[in-house]
Amino acid sequence: MRQPIIFDGRSTPVKTALFIILCAAWILPGLIGHDPWKTESTTFGIIYAMLKEGNWLLPAVAGVPNNDYPPLYYWVAAAMAKIFSPILPLHDGARLATALFIAITLTYTNKTAKRLFDERAGRISVVLLIGSLGIFVRGHEMNPEVAGLAGFTIALYGMTRIRSETTKGGITTGVGTGIVAMSIGILPALVIPAVAVALVFILGEWKNRLFQRGIGVALLAALPFMLVYPASLLMLGAIGSPIWTNAILGAPLLDESTRGSINPIYFIRILPWYGLPALPLAVWLWWKDRRKMRERFELALPFVSFIVLLLWWSLLREANDAVGLALLPPLVLAAAGVLDRLSRSVASFMDWFSLLFFGLLVTTIWFYWTAAIVGAPEAAANMMTRQVPGFAFTFGWLAFGASLALTLVWAYALVRAHRNSRRAVVNWTAGITVVWVLFNMLGLSALNHTLSYRTPSATLRAQLPETPKCVAAINLGEPQRAMLDYFAQLRFVPTESSTATTCDWLLTQGSKESGPNVNGTWQLSWQGSRPGDNSERFRLYRRVGS
Repeated sequence: MRQPIIFDGRSTPVKTALFIILCAAWILPGLIGHDPWKTESTTFGIIYAMLKEGNWLLPAVAGVPNNDYPPLYYWVAAAMAKIFSPILPLHDGARLATALFIAITLTYTNKTAKRLFDERAGRISVVLLIGSLGIFVRGHEMNPEVAGLAGFTIALYGMTRIRSETTKGGITTGVGTGIVAMSIGILPALVIPAVAVALVFILGEWKNRLFQRGIGVALLAALPFMLVYPASLLMLGAIGSPIWTNAILGAPLLDESTRGSINPIYFIRILPWYGLPALPLAVWLWWKDRRKMRERFELALPFVSFIVLLLWWSLLREANDAVGLALLPPLVLAAAGVLDRLSRSVASFMDWFSLLFFGLLVTTIWFYWTAAIVGAPEAAANMMTRQVPGFAFTFGWLAFGASLALTLVWAYALVRAHRNSRRAVVNWTAGITVVWVLFNMLGLSALNHTLSYRTPSATLRAQLPETPKCVAAINLGEPQRAMLDYFAQLRFVPTESSTATTCDWLLTQGSKESGPNVNGTWQLSWQGSRPGDNSERFRLYRRVGS
């Protein structure tokens, strides 16, 4: 414990303990202890509908079909929610599916880096991945993209084995491809064979029969995964409906209603922050070794994977930061192979920036949390009160103790760590992890108070009769519909439906200043929103004379 910690890729008991603490501290916080928030409400709405109605093949949100993704993530999340239901709320249990897929992602990133480079690259590749800004929030919420991410890392690992173990490598690549197809669609999954074909040309492997045979094995292994969901829909008679095209193929470009969600430059625009810290390291490596790219598989695989993925995603996938998760593993693998070649000046800049930036964030979090608890300084305490109106901060020994312990472990590692290029990356990821833990341990209840739909759902439900005949809705978003179904057991009739003319109640969603226009047959009965939400407001109307 008194010896300097030298991050050189070699294992010691202290470094192993710190690595385990780092991974656990990054993965676990944020998974349980809070309601579904807006970005994950639709996903959980589908999971809840599967559990409630038993319709496992046709994803729906509060009775309305949803064709965003194939069902693999929903199946796993629903199973996890059911298994853990005796001890956890359904939404917390479902979120554990994300932890499972992230754990698979980290495991196969580690294995791929070791095969591409050496044993020393394994752990640092994991550190680079969990330190990536793009996965910071998305890696802790209910999101089918994390299942696709796990599939991609499995497939990349399989490609490293094809050249030496054709059958095993091909099967592994095929299984990863199949997981992608069942998680985010068939067309996104086809990017993996596209990467393999591009590698054949880049490396001049068109005469390598073993490599070609491995690709064939991968396609055969992936085929059953690609066909099982369409075949199931065909048996149900739902395959002919246009609404399932996007769910099976995962290509908004082919669906007129979702085509506008594609932006060819979106991922290029977000990568400068999304890919940190691996992006600049990977780009530097690819530029420096550009003449060796056609000779070295360990250079070609990350480069070709990233370029093909970036082009495929930009042309076929929705412009959404969660979709970009698959771009991270190739960047991380490239960066893991270049760390020991960084100049001392670059490594020192990364190191000091991480120390100052995250040190300031950690200090700020502790300062404002203390102010909220003790009421002083008064200005800081008042600011916290304004941020979470109606919430009372309370002191908890468990949260305080865990947060303080991790802060001290972080400080210990900073003091004892020997300065080198790897320490810069470790300090970056450790800083992100400590900030994440402090937010969740000290501020999760406050965040949940402002981001959860539980309170407005309960208040709205109290305004209605115990069994309302029906409630019509205007402009009600899919996340909001999912949460009102979960928290208030309310489902709504679209105003264009003939049934809506018999409803005595109408719910609209709009802004704080205004909402959808309603005619004189409706009288405002209630309005409300999440605490502190100034951009979204529900308004409940009652039919005049009812």
